[in-house]
Amino acid sequence: MRKVLGILALVLGVAALCWFGAKHHAKRIEQTVADGANGAVAAAVHGLKTSVGGRDIEVSGLADSNAERKHILETLDIVQGRRVVRDKMKVLESVAPYTFSAVKTDKGITVSGHVPTEAARAGIAVILDHDASSLKLASGAPGGWTMVAQDGLSALAKLNKGKLTMSDKSLTLSGEATTPTAGEAALAELKDVPPGYMVDTSLTYLDDGKPAAFELVYSASDGASASGKLPAGMTTHEIASALGLDWVSGEPANSVSGDSGPSLGIIRKLGSWLPEFETLKLAFGGDNDFELNGNASPGADIELLETGLSNDLGDTVAVSVEAATELPPDGTSRKNVATGETEVMTAGYWLPQMDFVASRDQCSDKANALLSKRDVNFVTGSARLDARSLQVINAMTALVMKCVQSGDLRVEVGGHTDSQGDSGFNMDLSQKRADAVVDALKKRGIPADAITAAGYGDTEPLADNDTEEGRAANRRVTLAFTQ
Repeated sequence: MRKVLGILALVLGVAALCWFGAKHHAKRIEQTVADGANGAVAAAVHGLKTSVGGRDIEVSGLADSNAERKHILETLDIVQGRRVVRDKMKVLESVAPYTFSAVKTDKGITVSGHVPTEAARAGIAVILDHDASSLKLASGAPGGWTMVAQDGLSALAKLNKGKLTMSDKSLTLSGEATTPTAGEAALAELKDVPPGYMVDTSLTYLDDGKPAAFELVYSASDGASASGKLPAGMTTHEIASALGLDWVSGEPANSVSGDSGPSLGIIRKLGSWLPEFETLKLAFGGDNDFELNGNASPGADIELLETGLSNDLGDTVAVSVEAATELPPDGTSRKNVATGETEVMTAGYWLPQMDFVASRDQCSDKANALLSKRDVNFVTGSARLDARSLQVINAMTALVMKCVQSGDLRVEVGGHTDSQGDSGFNMDLSQKRADAVVDALKKRGIPADAITAAGYGDTEPLADNDTEEGRAANRRVTLAFTQ
């Protein structure tokens, strides 16, 4: 009995060893088949999957082409230890020509067409900063397509707007760049396009890249116009506002860079001088350098006008002023753009048109109203009319002429000073200033027998001489009408 039990134990041991060996061998064979199957699909374009049961292989997923599918199956057929290969692959649609396009607007970039792989789609999405789900997965892309498409998109992204199209190995990029430098930066993205690809580009520019340079031309009869290239953000509306005009004509270009502040500051200061001129031309050539050439209205003091403008506008403006020439004949009328007044050429001067019934009271009221708004000013300590006295002298002439001719009146021009300094000097100065005004009015056609000058010095103050405001009010010219 003991012998029988020993034999039985031996048989069972041998059987167990055989079972263990067979099971271990089967697992080893299965692993070998799995490793071979994985190796066979490792280079697949779209990441095929394999599963192994025993020695049977199942392959599934997306084959890039029939050629890839065939190659995969042939490779799986020679896997060591395999028994059956089950093909569950689908073949990706192939398109020809292989097309892709992208359009950039102010809302961003949109794409359409085809993409060869999901990896390529992900790379495109990074450039777009949004998904590229609109692209259809398809085979047939030429070699290097993904790199070329991404470079093309990078170039498009650097434009303000544009379009990128690809058809097989042809790439076309068109659009608008801010400057030639920006355009060059966009085109640089295409410098590494592989040989064999044809690249066609066509770009336009918002700015030629040159600095701002413009001309502003003014005429008292015709208004102002601007031409050339203005600094960034500067408009003809802003120029008109700075000059104090209703509008400025012209269609100048705009730079995309630069500061309009200095130019507008100069133009704003220039606006207050317009009534003194027949024509002006302000040229800006860059680097905040300006050149101003003007023809002064008849009767202007050229020397004082040039000096005053130079001091007011500053060192960045080279000022040149000349007397106006080729004046129209007497009787010619116009509307002065700067003042808004209708003027008539009289004795070689532009005098504002006066429309009222001349009487002593009316003439006095009109004179007081005029001189309350416009001072007759002189160079400090002298009887020389200052650079800005032309308009008030012309207006005084027109008023006095109306009163003398239509009202049969006479007028006295009075000169007054404040109480600063010597009273005798002030009396003499006030007489000389009154004489200067009378001389100016006579030159403009006022009859000598209808006008006189009187100096009152500081004897008839209007206000307290203890304050600057009071002293300024006391320094004045008056008009007094008599029958």
